[in-house]
Amino acid sequence: MHEPSHHYAQIEWSENGQPLSRTYGDVYFSTASGLEEAHHVFLQHNALAARWADLGDSERFTIGETGFGTGLNFLAAWALWQKTAPQSAQLHFFSVEKCPLRLQDLRRALVLWPQLQPLSQLLLDNYPALLVPGAHRLQFGQVSLTLVIGEASEALRGLCLQQEQRDRQVDAWFLDGFAPAKNPEMWTPSLFASIATLSRPGATFATFTCARPVRHGLRDAGFIWRKVPGFARKREMLCGALHRASRSQTTATPWYLPPEMPKWPQTAAVIGAGISGATVARALAERGVRVRVFEQGATPGSGGSGNGQGILYAKLSPKPSPNGDFNLHALLFAQRYYRNRCAQVVHLNGLLQLAQTDRERRLQQQVAETLAKHNNQTLAHAVTPAEASALAGVNLAVSGLYFPQAGWLEPQKVCAALLQHDNIELYCDTSIEHLEQCNSGWCLYTVEKTFKANAVILCGARDICRFPQSAPLPLNPIRGQVSVAKATATSRQLKVALCSEGYITPEHRGSQSFGASFKLRETAINLRDSEHRVNLETLAALLPQLSKDFSSQALSGRAALRAATPDYLPVAGPVPNWTSLDTTYAGLRKNRKQLIQQTAQYQRNLYVMGGLGSRGFTYAPLAAEVLTAWLLGETLPVNARLARALHPARFAIRNLGKNRAPITV
Repeated sequence: MHEPSHHYAQIEWSENGQPLSRTYGDVYFSTASGLEEAHHVFLQHNALAARWADLGDSERFTIGETGFGTGLNFLAAWALWQKTAPQSAQLHFFSVEKCPLRLQDLRRALVLWPQLQPLSQLLLDNYPALLVPGAHRLQFGQVSLTLVIGEASEALRGLCLQQEQRDRQVDAWFLDGFAPAKNPEMWTPSLFASIATLSRPGATFATFTCARPVRHGLRDAGFIWRKVPGFARKREMLCGALHRASRSQTTATPWYLPPEMPKWPQTAAVIGAGISGATVARALAERGVRVRVFEQGATPGSGGSGNGQGILYAKLSPKPSPNGDFNLHALLFAQRYYRNRCAQVVHLNGLLQLAQTDRERRLQQQVAETLAKHNNQTLAHAVTPAEASALAGVNLAVSGLYFPQAGWLEPQKVCAALLQHDNIELYCDTSIEHLEQCNSGWCLYTVEKTFKANAVILCGARDICRFPQSAPLPLNPIRGQVSVAKATATSRQLKVALCSEGYITPEHRGSQSFGASFKLRETAINLRDSEHRVNLETLAALLPQLSKDFSSQALSGRAALRAATPDYLPVAGPVPNWTSLDTTYAGLRKNRKQLIQQTAQYQRNLYVMGGLGSRGFTYAPLAAEVLTAWLLGETLPVNARLARALHPARFAIRNLGKNRAPITV
């Protein structure tokens, strides 16, 4: 987990309630009228109303912003979008911010604009519970906000994949932030170079300032600018457009990049209706793609997503790393995701992650110390045994971390709820036997019938490897058995989900789930008394009375298979042509740091999402957004480094760097 090396905004409040930055000695918006300033500078001088009225159905428009501040520019743009854009069009807005406002300061600032109150409330309700560096994706139907915490030029560089077709997303720029005289560290040549790199040909910009460093920076990056009347007491401002764009410089071997941008698919086939398939199908359907979902079982979530109760949690790390960063961002995203899409079948009323070993206590202490430095965040906080007991409603002998917005959910019902969309057709009891590329994209064959789709996404657990196109993926099967007991007078007192060496959920409809066993590379799914005993023993170390009470019952339960990767991160992205990957990057066998600028061939419009292990319901929503961004050519919801850490080709590239045997299909 990142230390808060960035500073949260240090706010002073004027007599009329306006926020001012103590750090930069500057206002966040015009004292005359911040909303009118946003309209004049950014909306009017990017000609957004006219451009949005001309958008086609399902067309996408992307705005980039420097300096999120109070979010006023975003809210003003969102309000105008609602009035002028086609209902099916999509607005992607991403904004970088070095010093984000704390939630209480944001709430106080936005009170100034009652006319924006419905949108402001949605922003407040979805504001990240922990503002760590990196990308935070917030979704509001056809409008999405990616808030990138970090120094502006570095944050923008972090979004670049070094492929012009994918990087050049931005149609209009809001160049905001504190004035160059107050914050010269932001307005640098590297900032303007990154802005140009992320701009479509002809992308427009507008900014409140006419300062010389801004004019020269824009000119040198390839923009043409002109001076126009400013707002209120500001005599002049700048607006303009990208005139010439220099080619991006490749600084890393582009093994993760398919050579061509995908065409927008009219149809997609998702194989598997567990939480992976359900989240991917929903993400595509919400963007207007018609999706068929094929499930071997009788209902959604028939496999590893089929337990009666499951928990939403993540393993936070005290140090920054791809695993720790993804766990954190996935949990933050999942909490918002389920609350907004299927609140009726999720119970996010708190979860306690308890420390039963000395090692776990040390790790949790480090995490808690980092969380405390963020001050006023709402993701989690440390609790003593007494505090944990009060929160749980049962006596606990160990300390832990309390996550007030995490909890438990009803897995099969979550999957079913996500698949309820007009653009989704569900085919249960349907097994896809093999895949072939055909003129329209892909042909999918069952025993009796053939289906066609422009794109295919493989989302089963270990079943992903049934297909030769994805067989080289190292997805290791894991057998897990959960035990289910009838609730007792004592167990009904449990108010929140508990997890540690195992987990237990609160009572639901007369029963409670606990477990689960973890059997790596076992594939049988028969119910075993021996694993019930193991689950009871694990529970006894935490809640001995409950374990004793449950031991006298005839337990029911369920065993299913999950799949995990060797590095315990999911795979989410395009599937390479394995032979081409090995041939193109063969030079890495001799020097794994060699820069090889060629791109390998990929299997056109074939994608995979799997390897979610035991945290599928936490990982799936964000992983599905990553996959969807790859498939549709959108701005990624994570930085490029994390997208590469989830990429399906990463294991083959590591094998090359270690001069291991080539992958064969």
